[in-house]
Amino acid sequence: MTIDTLIFDMDGVITTEEKYWACARLTLWEVVTQTLGQKDAFGAAPHDAAIRESIAPDDMIYALKGRSVNSNWDIAYILVCTYLAALPDVTVLSAPTPEALIEAIRESLYALPVWPDAMAAFLNGTGGAKGRALIASAGTRLAEALQFEDAAMLRVEGPLWWYLHARFQRFYHGEAMTEHGAPPLADGTVIDAPQIEATLKTLRDEGYILGVATGRPRDELDDALGGLGLLAYFDSQRMGTLDVVRAAEAKLGISGLVKPHPYSLLRALYPRAETEVLLDESYWKLKRNNVVMIGDSTSDIVMAKEAGCHPVGVLTGVRGDAARSERHRLLLHSGCEAILDDVTHLPDWLDGQGSK
Repeated sequence: MTIDTLIFDMDGVITTEEKYWACARLTLWEVVTQTLGQKDAFGAAPHDAAIRESIAPDDMIYALKGRSVNSNWDIAYILVCTYLAALPDVTVLSAPTPEALIEAIRESLYALPVWPDAMAAFLNGTGGAKGRALIASAGTRLAEALQFEDAAMLRVEGPLWWYLHARFQRFYHGEAMTEHGAPPLADGTVIDAPQIEATLKTLRDEGYILGVATGRPRDELDDALGGLGLLAYFDSQRMGTLDVVRAAEAKLGISGLVKPHPYSLLRALYPRAETEVLLDESYWKLKRNNVVMIGDSTSDIVMAKEAGCHPVGVLTGVRGDAARSERHRLLLHSGCEAILDDVTHLPDWLDGQGSK
């Protein structure tokens, strides 16, 4: 086969998700310790990475990722909804805003939940729900626990979701870290940056077109790759980011184009194509034997297969032997053509395909 285009997921493949996970954890920390006033619930999380991880341990994050929850904003939403739903005997029938809702919870609060056990109970109680269905279940569970009458406020991308999104972004961009007297969070790479740079340079010099299909917004992608000295290796036109997904959804008045839908991948491949063309199922199911999609999650693999591309998985999105073994199993089950330890093995794999 002749392969000439390589599309990379970003987090877990090139960059780590540690910064995003920290923001999700800190969103829950801030709601509980600052807004609800339960200062002893967690320690000084803005200053201590170990405390942050204890709020939502890696295994919890991996469990959500394994159930196709790809957006870290959605992870923050699930964390907060599940925590609030587990507060014993708290009832809030109505509130006009998310701020008013949380204030009403604070006024009714007398004890904290058993955490993180409440998350395990939530996941066990949702059966095999994945992706948006699982995310929606968190809001539904909170509404039921509070006996809250305005279900729309608690839905995915409803007012509470956006309220938490804003708090998440303040940690991501550094304002909230500064307010809490802590240094800004930093982006990092899944393996040493010089190794990744050498690999990207090799691939570019061999004539491959390099692009991105990611859930990150474009400005955050540019900031991360630019700060790491890696942005120049990617074709600036071949960026399937959250922005292009949201623009397509807004144009057509629809939702659901985030991964594992193939839209972001197809947009990276065809930057000038009409949106309607890329959403024609008969078009996006064509075989694209010249394209490899490199990802670390089952959603990346499903997306690649839906777009007729070769799916290749990497194991850098998780830490620890047990987590890597489980991720290998999931990637294999989802239909990967190859599973690599990290992206530095990609040039040798491509040579073995006789692609150049």
